[in-house]
Amino acid sequence: MRLVIVPVTLLFTTGLAAQITIGQADMPSPGDTVRYSTTSADGLDAVGTEAGYIWDFGMLVPDMDGADTCVTVGSTPLLYQFYFNNPFLYPDHDANYAQRGPSFDFQGQLTVEDVFEYYKKDDTGFRNVGFGANVNGVPASVRRVPVDHIHVFPMNFGDLDTSYSEFSISIPSQGSLTQQQTRYNEVAGYGTLYLPTDTFEVLRVKSTLVRFDSVFVEQFGQSFTFPEPETIEYKWIAQTMDAPVLLITAVDGVNTTARFHYNLNDITTGVGTGASSDVFSSYPNPARDQVSFDLPAEGGLLTMRDVKGRLVHSERVAAGTPTIRLDLVDLAQGSYTATLVSTERVWNTQVVVQR
Repeated sequence: MRLVIVPVTLLFTTGLAAQITIGQADMPSPGDTVRYSTTSADGLDAVGTEAGYIWDFGMLVPDMDGADTCVTVGSTPLLYQFYFNNPFLYPDHDANYAQRGPSFDFQGQLTVEDVFEYYKKDDTGFRNVGFGANVNGVPASVRRVPVDHIHVFPMNFGDLDTSYSEFSISIPSQGSLTQQQTRYNEVAGYGTLYLPTDTFEVLRVKSTLVRFDSVFVEQFGQSFTFPEPETIEYKWIAQTMDAPVLLITAVDGVNTTARFHYNLNDITTGVGTGASSDVFSSYPNPARDQVSFDLPAEGGLLTMRDVKGRLVHSERVAAGTPTIRLDLVDLAQGSYTATLVSTERVWNTQVVVQR
């Protein structure tokens, strides 16, 4: 068997993936913590998609780890809660939970810090209803009117929706900042997503965000409007996972970051030789012209990558296949990572090629 160099991201279609539906039970609740890793999205293909797709992003290597914790609205600063904990006066903004958000500033005149974003979910959708923050050092409650519909439920392949939202922040004796946003959602694919430590059945959502910032300067009695660069979020969403298991963000047409689910506890590494029903291992190691793998009974997707994460081989292994042999004559000397992904587990082992 000859090895063939293929693109970094292996994307191909299959008719076997089952379509799923996403609803409010798949969104976060107070007390949930979403752990994730991030890396550069440069060179990743986020565009390819359709019904019954397989996305292989098993080459992703974490650069940084993080976590988002969802807290009750009542646990956030009291002055932040004005719009978001008042179901009688502001039912559309009555939030289910809050989560830390990014700080930002505008041209040195407006500083927004200690941010909490507020979210509302029900059978009709998942919404960002506003945020609380210290605005130039003063606590403020800022609602979106209308609210930002992040997802409409039930969410299925082929769905299209558009949501307009805006918020305004007053700057005492100076003016105000208003941000207008239009979100265009397209559920453009479903299928199977392979990540370094897990495999998911997903819906793939493309969210295009078009924003304009308007500044009203009280001294001149005039507003100035500035368009922001277009942002596209490519999201792979699985049931019960609270947040996208993969999110690739593109700004002004350029991929910037990839945020993805990465659970080291799911990795099993094989290092020995000899057949076994639940071990993935390679021999001889180091290898010269050929390498053999002992395989677990369930089979799966076998890939090999070099030290730069480039995919050099990929093939499906049928369940019950005890051993497979690969030719290495086309590979340069060095270390390679072999990964086997089944429907339930992920195995990794190192293969050293010596000449």
